[in-house]
Amino acid sequence: MKFTESSIKRIERGFRSMSDLSKYTVIFFTPHADDIELGIPFMYLESLRLGNKVVEVVMTNNAYGTEYDKLKGKRLEEIRIKELDEANRVFEKASRKKVKVIRMGYIDGHLPLNNESLNKVMNLIKQLKPAIIFAPDPWFAQDFHADHLNTGRLVFFSLKKLKRQSRPKRTFYYYSTKTHFYLKCRWKDFKIVKEALEKHKSQYSSFQSKLIITFYNKLSILRHLLETKNTSESLREQKHSENGQPLAPPKFNDMSFRDRVIYYLFSNITIWGYVKFYNFSPEQLGFNMNYKNKDLLKSLDKRYKYRYQNN
Repeated sequence: MKFTESSIKRIERGFRSMSDLSKYTVIFFTPHADDIELGIPFMYLESLRLGNKVVEVVMTNNAYGTEYDKLKGKRLEEIRIKELDEANRVFEKASRKKVKVIRMGYIDGHLPLNNESLNKVMNLIKQLKPAIIFAPDPWFAQDFHADHLNTGRLVFFSLKKLKRQSRPKRTFYYYSTKTHFYLKCRWKDFKIVKEALEKHKSQYSSFQSKLIITFYNKLSILRHLLETKNTSESLREQKHSENGQPLAPPKFNDMSFRDRVIYYLFSNITIWGYVKFYNFSPEQLGFNMNYKNKDLLKSLDKRYKYRYQNN
């Protein structure tokens, strides 16, 4: 993004527009229990501080995110429920506001994009009537973990199917490589984020938490210092057509060379190395997954192959 005078003003408006969030229902869709701390901790904390009704929707059961086979399954699921609750208590203490957690319970590593999961997300949005939604970027993703992509895709296709009056006022994507909305971060809040991340003991040692905060969160946020003259957390806002329909991204060949290179690089890596964690197919887990809409993405955008893990 080229930072002209008009773009700087737009960023400043983005900072000020956070006041518009106050006293709304705000939904954070997360694939796993630790994705708030890794992907959008400062916006999460700020939304609570502004007095909003904050709802975290965790899409998977978090039962298989470990290298240790003896922990996989119900045991790890229960551990990560406790870790999520403890991490949220850190944010609640800092903001003096409560978080409502909704667990969708899909098998970790196998979040489906089908009619059943799409209807569940649509019905949840209609029921909660959020003013703002946050979800992982389904198109310009930093991490092509299948659960991350499908969490964002379920939100995107829900918005396309919902009537205009049922859609949120604004939708933002985190874990994005193509951001244009910036939230100014308070440096002292890194301590809160680190404390929350350390509650996920099944995933990270204290040393790993320090590395993530230092080399991922801080460096990612400091990168925007040159752009915005502030330490900031970055997001991509969903754009809409004149009739209110959410717009899909341009086709691959219509993207800039830079965007194509970035897309190619990130689509061929997975930041957190999740592949080694998941060595079961849905059938091996005794779960019959019905991918009714597996060609849905191809029909809407030829650039994207529908990706899900079979082994």
